[in-house]
Amino acid sequence: MVGQKLEKDEAVFFTKNKSQIKAKYAIMAGGYENQVFKREKKAVFTSSYAIVTTPVNDFTGWKNRNLIWETARPYIYMRTTSDNRVIIGGLDENTTVSEERDAKLVHKRDKLLKEFNKLFPYLQVEADYYISAYYRGTHDGLPLIGIYDEMPNCYFLSGYGDNGTVYNMVLAKIIAEHITTKKNSDLELYIQTRKV
Repeated sequence: MVGQKLEKDEAVFFTKNKSQIKAKYAIMAGGYENQVFKREKKAVFTSSYAIVTTPVNDFTGWKNRNLIWETARPYIYMRTTSDNRVIIGGLDENTTVSEERDAKLVHKRDKLLKEFNKLFPYLQVEADYYISAYYRGTHDGLPLIGIYDEMPNCYFLSGYGDNGTVYNMVLAKIIAEHITTKKNSDLELYIQTRKV
């Protein structure tokens, strides 16, 4: 999409190949790209880090290989994969400059391994893969639904944060019900609550 014309009765979007998409309603569920269309003040932009370890032969001591997720800030999470590796991530930084973020990658890789070894000193692993990436959340951890006067007929669904996928599924149902029935006190209540 390269542009839009939003009017009282329809939303028109223009594509780079000069096509038009017309709809009575549009649901903007483009993840972080939603911020290109409408900057939401409640969204928080950070950087995050993750590694994928070498395969582990024995997970003794890791009960049921359950997901581990700290509530500390900065947090760390750990989960296993079907091919017996461990994904370790977190240690978010408040930088939105990619060069600053990426300059910390090797240090964060080593720190994530160190945190893993504190919990599982008997599991010998190394980082096979590691990455830094942008991460978007909200200042209070709750997802965003946006309905803005300047963007009629558009709904913004931004389930940012740690539970984004779950939020998106629930909020998509609420938006669909609102569009089809024009009655959804849950949506109106949620939007009013989030404005506070």
